[in-house]
Amino acid sequence: MFLLVPVLILIDRPDQASRLAGVGLLFVAAITDLLDGALARSRGWISPSGKIVDPIADKVLIGGLAIYLAVARGFPIWLLGLIVLRDLALVAGTLLFLKRDRLVFQANWTGKLTTLVLSLLLLAYVLNGERFYQVLTALALIALALSTFSYGKRALAYREPS
Repeated sequence: MFLLVPVLILIDRPDQASRLAGVGLLFVAAITDLLDGALARSRGWISPSGKIVDPIADKVLIGGLAIYLAVARGFPIWLLGLIVLRDLALVAGTLLFLKRDRLVFQANWTGKLTTLVLSLLLLAYVLNGERFYQVLTALALIALALSTFSYGKRALAYREPS
């Protein structure tokens, strides 16, 4: 999350070296995210706050990059809207379950898949990889639908009976 501003500064510069440095910082963010998650799971260090902070950091990085790319590189506004809408729904659901039940859902494979596919799509836009836009957009839509359905299903399973 803290790498967002340096990444945006670097990928906005006109020279290829700066853009590649920005991509390098994105890889550093991805690797540290993977390593910290793997370490937390393997050592039993998973905490309620970690279950909240880690996904929010992902959402800030991906959302911030998507907003920049929508303004500067033609990333589809409708897709940005879907990403933001899904993320706001997930955050609202998380806050509701945390307040009401002191329950925090751990990320599942559909959320991780969505993060991966969105990251690849955003990377394609950063690198002007137009030949990948269509297939990655289709995969992003599938991943967004899967994760939205999966998290919605989990939330309904924990809903209090009326």
